[in-house]
Amino acid sequence: MKTLRFAPVALVAGAALLAACNGEVKQQLATVQHVDSLRVDSLGNIRKELLEEVMTSTQFVNQINTELAKAKALSATTPTQLETNAEMSQVNEERKRVMSKITHLVARLDSVQSRVAGLRTRVAQMSQKDSALVAQVAAYEKTISDLQASAEKQRAEFQGVIDKQTTQIAALNSTVDTLTHVKLALTDTVSQLTTEKNTAYYIVGTKDELIKKGVLVEEGRKRFFLVGGRKTEPARSLDPGAFTKIDRLANRTISLPEGEYEIWSRQDPTYAQPQVARDGKISGGLTIDQPERFWGPSRFLIIVRS
Repeated sequence: MKTLRFAPVALVAGAALLAACNGEVKQQLATVQHVDSLRVDSLGNIRKELLEEVMTSTQFVNQINTELAKAKALSATTPTQLETNAEMSQVNEERKRVMSKITHLVARLDSVQSRVAGLRTRVAQMSQKDSALVAQVAAYEKTISDLQASAEKQRAEFQGVIDKQTTQIAALNSTVDTLTHVKLALTDTVSQLTTEKNTAYYIVGTKDELIKKGVLVEEGRKRFFLVGGRKTEPARSLDPGAFTKIDRLANRTISLPEGEYEIWSRQDPTYAQPQVARDGKISGGLTIDQPERFWGPSRFLIIVRS
């Protein structure tokens, strides 16, 4: 009777224990399933992030290749093919701009590499079993590293070309500056020589006035021993300060005060046209028709009032 009484109690206890064990196992299984689900979700997210980073890195690589192509095209242009300082400076600035963009893209590629390395670490920490993903991440990381090394090498080579051609351009600029200075000096010299060549002088006055100024001098013996005057001629050495300075090509007309005048210097009057001419004397003014021939014998014109 007692045994029959306690048997149901034992069964109930066993059933309760079994139920408790089953609940704990279910809870553990649910926890494992949840953890596994989280792991799968995390791996999926990592795969998605990895794909995005690879696509981004590919885009950067394509941009780097495009800029490197531009760089190679610019490096093919030699300084001797550039005609002006502006063109040389423009090409140099374009090279610097391309170089800056390449450096920027390489830096962004570096950041992609860092993020991919972080993903690889997360995958390794989450699961050592998912070796395929780890290997894929490592392969992507190596590819990016190789691309980075290649881009850095080409960037360094292009930087060397830029530095060399910058030095050449500076040398050419220095040469151009020197030639410019020489050209300016030659221009000034030619202008000065032209001005000097075209400079002429004239003076108008009476015989006595011009003798006092030293423009005319009396030379030789008197005509009748002790009496009579000496021959009056232009001085052998004339002071330009006593004359009026003109440009013989620009100033072809010389105005004369009222009176009659004669030319005492060596100019040929046939190459000039007086306003009024009478008995070999001129008045009013003198217009020089052929400056080269008129001024050829002397740069100093002496006009004496009769």
